[in-house]
Amino acid sequence: MRLATIISAWADSLELLPYCIHNHLQFADSVIVVWSETSNHKVKDARMKDFVYKHDFANVIFHQLEPVNYHYPLDSEMRKRNTGLDVARSHGFTHFLLADADEFYEADEVEKEKERFVKEKPLQGLVCGLKVYIKHPTLCTVDPTLIPFIHTLTSKSKVVKNPYYPFAYDRKKAVMDPGRRLNVLDGVEWSKVVMHHMSYVRIDINQKINNSTATNLRKHRDLIDHDLKNAAPGVMSLWYKHEIAECDNKFNLPIW
Repeated sequence: MRLATIISAWADSLELLPYCIHNHLQFADSVIVVWSETSNHKVKDARMKDFVYKHDFANVIFHQLEPVNYHYPLDSEMRKRNTGLDVARSHGFTHFLLADADEFYEADEVEKEKERFVKEKPLQGLVCGLKVYIKHPTLCTVDPTLIPFIHTLTSKSKVVKNPYYPFAYDRKKAVMDPGRRLNVLDGVEWSKVVMHHMSYVRIDINQKINNSTATNLRKHRDLIDHDLKNAAPGVMSLWYKHEIAECDNKFNLPIW
């Protein structure tokens, strides 16, 4: 197996990006960062370009891809991920993991799941659950969202709005981002791995909300603002409808 993590990146998560790269290089052979100066909402931020030109990471491939003016934000994000797949194919990788710069994994858990692709042939991919972190990397809560995990890379692998992707729906309710689903219909199994989503751990959370492809973030900004203002162990998250819990800072992230 030659595993590549494909990270879609823009300036809203820039402070997390070096930590994310370091985390993924613990279990991936390489990290491919598909980045842009302009967000999917047409906001330009030169800091991303500065970061790329100032940093030289071993086993990291940076690929610039700017959004197309007439594309919807979700389509632009999917174009980034599919470009990452093309880059991975061109470098001979056999498997991939799609990620954003605020997504972290425990390396030992990932290593165990990589073995399944050798033992359980033919395995097309794995899907896992996640924890979401609010305000600090030491405060988390339950998120029912599911996420595609490691997948086999083929000549036809592609991110598409696939309503039939395994695990995409639970009781007819979507539980997976449509911009992350692959063009596979079977051969995808459940993984007990947990993705640690630092979704609301930011220096500037408004930059994330204003430029997110998830329109519901802007619609429910008041709930997110409440959670960030009141984030503490035992407090009920209005956004996620679960209590916030204290947890270890597993990935040694700064406390902003």
